[in-house]
Amino acid sequence: MKKILLVATTLALACGLMLGTGSVLAAEGGQQSQIQTEACRGLFGTVDEFVLNSDNVPVTIKLSNVKPVDSTADGSAGITLTENTTYHIPTVTTGLTGGAWQKWDQLTEESQDIVLDADRVAILLTEPATDQTAQKVMIVPAKKLYQHRYQHRLGVVTDVEGDTATVARRNGEQITVQLGEGAEVEVGQFVIMVTDRLTNQTQIRAIHSYRVEKLIERFEGYMEGALTQKDFDEATAELQAAHERHIAIMEQIQTKLEEQNRTRAANAVGTAMQYCEARYAEALQLRDQIRERIEQAGGWEEWRSEWAEISGTVASVNLANRTVVIDTDDGAVTLQVPLRARIVKDGNLYALRSLEAGDVVAKAIYHVGTVNIAIYIEMA
Repeated sequence: MKKILLVATTLALACGLMLGTGSVLAAEGGQQSQIQTEACRGLFGTVDEFVLNSDNVPVTIKLSNVKPVDSTADGSAGITLTENTTYHIPTVTTGLTGGAWQKWDQLTEESQDIVLDADRVAILLTEPATDQTAQKVMIVPAKKLYQHRYQHRLGVVTDVEGDTATVARRNGEQITVQLGEGAEVEVGQFVIMVTDRLTNQTQIRAIHSYRVEKLIERFEGYMEGALTQKDFDEATAELQAAHERHIAIMEQIQTKLEEQNRTRAANAVGTAMQYCEARYAEALQLRDQIRERIEQAGGWEEWRSEWAEISGTVASVNLANRTVVIDTDDGAVTLQVPLRARIVKDGNLYALRSLEAGDVVAKAIYHVGTVNIAIYIEMA
């Protein structure tokens, strides 16, 4: 059972999950050029320059200090960037904020600036690797970059006025944050925000993604989509642990505010705790309902037989009805995609709104019935 991670991607994770292992061979004849082997499509390097076209879109990235260590005669590389190259900035571009991997024209201006200011990158080349074209570019987290630009702020909304919100943090401090486009919050919500350290402006859509009810919906999806006792037990344990952490944090915030005689803010935190307890109780009810359904089905093996798995291509997406039509070898299948359904791409959470006609679905698992309800969709 995969866990939702709200932390920066580490270098080891990038190497192990995104790029794999392998080596780059030295150039023949002593020439200082790079030849990537078919077994190794991944490399790391220091950014010397981004070459932009007349529309200020990057078309080449020039690297030095290329790794693996046996990379090239001079350790340099010139990698081609295309309109299909996707970029990932840990903690900034995520599956919850429009897609973990985004094409250049999908990135916000702030994210584009981070890419162009990058010091180190991890690159996955297209096949064949000898073409030296980037399929993916991940910005390797740099401490100074993230200290300078972005910060995660966790707390409870205590006041909303116009396009600004006041958030009480764990230490009792209250900060006022300008809400970006699409960021809507209410008093008494427990949130995690991504804010710009310079302007203090919330990253667009981040609050939507990190509201506590969204996290609980994900855990509900893990429970309902479990096809083995082990997966189900792990999901329920993770739900309980997350709930206990949330309540402990809010109790700490409330205590600090009460010590400072900030009664209104402390009451807002109390409202947030009541809401979290209510949503947790609903999740526990769902857990019991799932257990009952499995018993009625005759056990886990019989329960698994009520689920189907398909692969194919997205034909259409209806965001209003939250349905997706997938063309398979056996015909078109319409799936209802509830909010708690888990959509992943490249191992990262993905949003339904990011799906487009023509996207390849590696695997979709759904409960067969009058309405086919998807609980897991993995994009290729």
